Amino acid sequence: MVGSVSTLSRDDYLAAGLDLLADGGVSAVTIAALCGRLGVTKGSFYHHFDSVPVFHEALLAFWEDGTQRAIEAARAVTDSRRRLTVLKELAVAAHHEAEGAIRAWGRSYAPAAAVVRRVDAAREANLVESFRALGLSPARARRLARIGLATLIGTQHLERPVDRRRLLAVFDEYQHWLESAVPTPSPLP
Repeated sequence: MVGSVSTLSRDDYLAAGLDLLADGGVSAVTIAALCGRLGVTKGSFYHHFDSVPVFHEALLAFWEDGTQRAIEAARAVTDSRRRLTVLKELAVAAHHEAEGAIRAWGRSYAPAAAVVRRVDAAREANLVESFRALGLSPARARRLARIGLATLIGTQHLERPVDRRRLLAVFDEYQHWLESAVPTPSPLP
């Protein structure tokens, strides 16, 4: 047995749930599949969650919280150019297959759609804030943030699984593009 009621946490179930979601969409996230993946009995699941709908709610919150922690990690970087690198690394490291499944789930399940909207809005706001810190105008920062977010979401729809090396190359180019858009300070007289 991989785990037991006493050794597995809610987060262990939620991480396994994201993996199941990534592998087969929401229909793959069953009590039997979770318990099989974790090597526990159904009683262990019910020790942490009252039902599958409660688990689904917790799974969406888990993904949203993880995304918010990543945003906060980027915000903690005070050097605006270094923050671009951190944002790129976080974007590449995201659980893209699970995100793609959550986005698909959101097309038929309003609570998932609401979480996706909040996550996307928070990511975009963080990008705008980061690009403003580079010295870009508000309008340009908003446009470039939208391009970055669209690149992330588009990649999740284009590739399954997401080729992280290719995504890194795309975001390397995007970072170069952003850095070249930064106004150069005038020399002092």
